[in-house]
Amino acid sequence: MLVPLVALACASSLISAGVLQHRQDEAGRPAVSAQAPQVEPPAVPAQPAPIPPPKPPPPKPPPPPKPKPAQAKGVPCVAEVHACVRLSSRQAWLLDGAGHVIVGPVPITSGKKGARTSTGMWTVLWKDKDHKSEEFDDAPMPYSVFFEPGGIAFHTGSLRAQSSGCIHLANATAAKFFSNLKVGDGVQVLK
Repeated sequence: MLVPLVALACASSLISAGVLQHRQDEAGRPAVSAQAPQVEPPAVPAQPAPIPPPKPPPPKPPPPPKPKPAQAKGVPCVAEVHACVRLSSRQAWLLDGAGHVIVGPVPITSGKKGARTSTGMWTVLWKDKDHKSEEFDDAPMPYSVFFEPGGIAFHTGSLRAQSSGCIHLANATAAKFFSNLKVGDGVQVLK
């Protein structure tokens, strides 16, 4: 008698489930049932995965340190310059750009108080064999080789009186500096 009761219980469950599926609520909408068929949401087209931004390149290694410029033999300046001036000893040298002395040391005078000659690394900017200074009432400055902005030059001048910033040389020495130095050549002025 147990078998017919189990069969009856199963049949009654199926009937109840069917009734629940076809019932409607008071508003006429189908009632939700525990066994109602599940509706799958509409398929959404698959979005491609976003492409990650490119990775930045690794940082460049720092450049190797520049080798210290070679010192010219017997001269206080570096070998690569073409003219060397030491203000404290009142001397100048003319070099070949490879550290070899062409002329020097030769005596000089430089800028007076309030118009001192600047120290540093410079390059020859321009030359004028018969230059006259507009700033000083057309004062002659033979064999002028301008190397610093502001009109500072090597030129013929007094070796007793200080200048207004230029490097004075004897006339014959100024002529040698003029003929050997070219635009772009390096000039080093030391204290």
